[in-house]
Formats: sequence, structure tokens, C-alpha cells
Amino acid sequence: MLRVVSEVGPGSSWQVGDRVCALLAGGGMAEEVVVDARHVLPVPEGLSLAEAAALPEVYSTAWLNLFQLAALKPGEKVLLHAGASGVGSAAIQLCKAFGNPCWVSVGSADRLAYCESLGAQGGVVRTDGIEALRDFGPFDVILDPVGANYVANNLKLLALDGRWVLIGLMGGREAQLDLAQVLAKRIQFLGSTLRSRNDQFKADLLSDLGQNVWPLFSEGRLSPQLARTFAIQDAEAAFAELATNQVSGKLVLVIDPSLT
Repeated sequence: MLRVVSEVGPGSSWQVGDRVCALLAGGGMAEEVVVDARHVLPVPEGLSLAEAAALPEVYSTAWLNLFQLAALKPGEKVLLHAGASGVGSAAIQLCKAFGNPCWVSVGSADRLAYCESLGAQGGVVRTDGIEALRDFGPFDVILDPVGANYVANNLKLLALDGRWVLIGLMGGREAQLDLAQVLAKRIQFLGSTLRSRNDQFKADLLSDLGQNVWPLFSEGRLSPQLARTFAIQDAEAAFAELATNQVSGKLVLVIDPSLT
């Protein structure tokens, strides 16, 4: 998150002092950053800088993987693993806004209630067994940051012509895969990362996001899910809280409290 305060390049549409947020490839825990002007979006009307800081990474990830790569169509059913995460919170709201019923897997009953408050139709607590999601499926798209632990169940839960988008490996990197199910269901398996994409790809993604998603914040149809802010000096405590796996939404580090 940044405010444009020092310089802009020639030909840039941004002005010194503009309130903006940006998609970074890293190095965001700093007083100043240098970023491609095409990777910047305005702070939506009515939001604080801290709230806006919670938007670019998670909404870029959710939009890219659900609507661009998986080509989600209105009415198709979506399963979101780790639904209370930052990306999950964004994905739930996007699904609701664009007419896609979604379900989640989460780590606790409280987090399930949180997801339902954002618009999820329902879901399961993972300790109760992911297979219980079969009561809600089959699903046209699965957004999966878990990986190995969920491979067998994902294959069972996907519909014909289903798309499985892998965006993380929290549950491990190696698993057995029943290729017969992949063939029989005509499943598309998509591995996806955002950070390693080139500048033009990110510029196109941010342009699409600005046109199709950003207006929904001003309309009140999307909202930042800012769980808590920490002073930059307390970054270690913020990471410790993340490690508890109990955070719903996003944590944001604040350098200058006057800019929140």
C-alpha cells in the first residue's frame, strides 16, 4: 500500500499525492516502494489506506484464478478451500457478486460462520472430513491452496468438465492421482502462481480488475476484510498471529498511523 508522494514517470496518469494501492512482487514492508505505474489502482472511495492495503494481492489472485483461468460462468458452483483466508474472503465476495454459489472448507466453526456472513452457501470444518462436501457438490471449479492432502477428495467433488486450480501447497506437494477420474470427468488441472508473472501480464490483470471489480467497492457490493492492523515494529507479532491459523481475512502492517 502506498500514497504517491515523490515522483511519477513520464506519461503516467498518476499525480503526486494520489491515494493508491499496488500489487507488488515483494518488498512491501517499507516506507517507500518503486512500482510499475500499471500495477497501481486508486483507493476505492470510502476506504482507508489500511483497508485498501488488504485488497490488491487477494483480489488479483481470486479474479485471475476464478474468472480468467477457470473461466467461471454465472451459476456455476465453486468450492473454496481455506475459505476464511485473505484470498478465500475475496473469492467468496466475488462469487456472490457475479452469481456463483460457493461453499468452503475451513479450520473451525467460527471461520465457517465468518465465510457464511460474506456470502458462502455453507461448507465444512476440515476436521469433520472434506468428503462431507459431497452433499453440496459436484463443483464446477475448485480453488485449492492446500494441494496433496485434498487430491483424492477434489477428484470426487469435481463435476464433469470441472476445473481444479491449484494455488498453494499447504498440505504438501506429492500425492497419488487417479488419472482415470481425470479422463472420465474431463477435468482441467491448472497450476497457478501470480508473483512470477511478467509485468505486462500483471498490468493486464490490474486493468481488468480496475474495470470489473473496483467499482463494486464503491457500490458496497465488496468490502475489505481487515482482521487487524499492526505497527511495523510489531511485524513479528503479526506473523506469529498468522501462524496460529486462526486469522479470518487480512492482517496489515502500518508504518505511519496518520495515513490509515
